[in-house]
Amino acid sequence: MPDESVDEVLVAFKGDKWTVARGRLLTMGRSRACDVHLPDDEHLSRRAGSLLVLNDCVLVRNDSRHKPLVIRPPSGEDRVVEPGAAMTSLPFMVFSVVFTGRGGSTVTVRVDARSVTPSAGHHPGEVVTRAPETVTSPIVFTRVQRIVIAALCEPLLRRTGPRAVPATYAQIGRRLGRRPQYIRNVVKSLRESLAGHGVPGMTMDDEQAVHDDFRWALARWAMRSAVVGAEDLDDLPSDPEAGEDDGI
Repeated sequence: MPDESVDEVLVAFKGDKWTVARGRLLTMGRSRACDVHLPDDEHLSRRAGSLLVLNDCVLVRNDSRHKPLVIRPPSGEDRVVEPGAAMTSLPFMVFSVVFTGRGGSTVTVRVDARSVTPSAGHHPGEVVTRAPETVTSPIVFTRVQRIVIAALCEPLLRRTGPRAVPATYAQIGRRLGRRPQYIRNVVKSLRESLAGHGVPGMTMDDEQAVHDDFRWALARWAMRSAVVGAEDLDDLPSDPEAGEDDGI
């Protein structure tokens, strides 16, 4: 018998489950007219959001007029969807839609879109051509730079929600047994090198730059470019005193 769950997205909330096929819409909100009935909390919108299953992802729409919602991946920073806006779930195969209720409490709807979301590097319907692949100039990092990048991104790779933020210079210093100023100098060298390669967000006149703090820009770029991943955390010392022995 064929698997009826193929090409269907699975949605779960408080023990209830829904299967949503491609092209179908699932609504979420405080109103009983919604498919996913959120708690009776006046801080939650009556029609808070909706999930539309597309060919290769889920379109998450914020149907509220005033309240933002959040797409929360298994690890890494939240994606905020403003009222009236929409955002796809790519590249995440599994994620949560988080609403904020009374007193800052959170309501979480879990979504499993693995059956419709392509794995990294594969795009349905992609035309194969004989044209050569796009080539970019390689960016070479020293061992010290790689370890600092890993320590910078460690909270984003291990945590989720509000705690998924880049490590501070002081936190990286303690992790690696180095002074914060040493870490600042390494990050400064990284920023200058990346700016020379045209990586956005790495120059003082970039709109996304906040003063001289480039931690977010560097961490986002490193993770999106697959420069650092969870496996790289194994290269970090197990305690601050190990930093000197590791030559960093």
